[in-house]
Amino acid sequence: MIAVAIYSADPVLRCGLEQLLRGDPAMTVVGVADNPSDILRLIDQNHVDAVLADSPPHAQLADWRTRHAETAFVVLIDGYNDDDGLDALHAGARAILSRLVERSEIVVAIKMVISGLAVLPRELLAALLNAGLDADETLDGNDAGRARLTPRELEVLAAMADGASNKAIARRL
Repeated sequence: MIAVAIYSADPVLRCGLEQLLRGDPAMTVVGVADNPSDILRLIDQNHVDAVLADSPPHAQLADWRTRHAETAFVVLIDGYNDDDGLDALHAGARAILSRLVERSEIVVAIKMVISGLAVLPRELLAALLNAGLDADETLDGNDAGRARLTPRELEVLAAMADGASNKAIARRL
């Protein structure tokens, strides 16, 4: 069983997420919170594998992650704003999903992060890759000691971002 805590300030969304997770036999909801500080209490008092958080403040997410590095954080954000997504990723989210995503995808994302994978929207992956290219362009051109991804490695990274398994990636390539 995957133990999940839920955080959302929106009572309707909070109720919907709780119903969704309670409907999956592989999940158990250990608690639901409408206040970010209550998530720490839930994690401290229970074994929590994952936290499903609706648009948590980035500083709060970073604090949760610092205190509970073994817990996977799945974050719902409004749309696929690159800045919000990148900020959530840097704050410690292992999965970033739009609030408008299909409900079944939330369950799959939780299962994926528990198995050690990251779940990112395709648009956010593009922003990450472009950010890497922009950083390369601003450097003085001295490539010594800096590794670059080959085109094949970028293909593998994109397949991983799509959630493909190792076997699926091998078949695809």
